[in-house]
Amino acid sequence: SELSYIKIFDVGVRYLANRVQGHVQSRTVYYLMNIHVTPRAIYLSRHGESQLNLRGRIGGDSGLSPRGQQYAQALARFIRSQSIRELKVWTSHMKRTIETAEALGVPYEQWKALNELDA
Repeated sequence: SELSYIKIFDVGVRYLANRVQGHVQSRTVYYLMNIHVTPRAIYLSRHGESQLNLRGRIGGDSGLSPRGQQYAQALARFIRSQSIRELKVWTSHMKRTIETAEALGVPYEQWKALNELDA
């Protein structure tokens, strides 16, 4: 398969990592292989479309476009529908990620290590 993924068997008895490339994917695999085996859901989401994305640019520190704001609201509705207790939200320091997280209406933690991961 050409997809990048990690498959976890029997709550961590065996792992299959496929086409893991770059720092972010490697750190994600490391994290997933070292978490406690308490059953839990982990949701990973990209930020909504940014103003710079509209101009074909990747990176920078712009806010969300109207479509990005719609995405953030849709993400918030989905997260609320999951009734997640003790939800932990991590973002970078970038405006677009903060605006996406703020739509969730829960506390979030900013991590500099998440800034511009692959731009």
